[in-house]
Amino acid sequence: MRYEFSDGSELSYKLKKRNFPHLIGLQKLIDIPLISSFNDPTDPTVSAGFLISRIRKQRFLTDAIIRTSIYFPLIQDRYDNFSRENILSLSYTDVIVNFNPCLIGSSLKSDYILFEQRNVGYNHLGVAIDQVGNPYIETFFFDQTDSYIKNQKILHITKTQIFDKNGTLYLEDTFC
Repeated sequence: MRYEFSDGSELSYKLKKRNFPHLIGLQKLIDIPLISSFNDPTDPTVSAGFLISRIRKQRFLTDAIIRTSIYFPLIQDRYDNFSRENILSLSYTDVIVNFNPCLIGSSLKSDYILFEQRNVGYNHLGVAIDQVGNPYIETFFFDQTDSYIKNQKILHITKTQIFDKNGTLYLEDTFC
């Protein structure tokens, strides 16, 4: 993904499978044995790819199992709002640049937050910059308020480019 903003600045990042469990909040469902193994840094057998394969095959990690976790209410908004369509839709919206978490007492490390109003709240996709300067997807979340948006620097996305996994341009859109 590559975005150009109304001030001419740009942001590029890659969506990676290893980010998926965290984006939908699965790491918080510690009462599910498979998730406990995923969270255990000494257990290399359960990776993000393994979790995704169990979800796809509907084995050991089904929607019903996820929803029966006692911790599911902690992630329900995120889980229910996470979809390919919502992630792509965020590519056509606005972005918070230089997000200041102190304004709302947040622990987010995101430097950029793409956001979009949806029904009774906002979808957010947080992009942080690692110590080497590489952008990565930090989080996806839904919030019923505009608290993450208020008093932040907001720019419009003026150009979106989506590349396939080989780096070939798949889609490009320019907006006014």
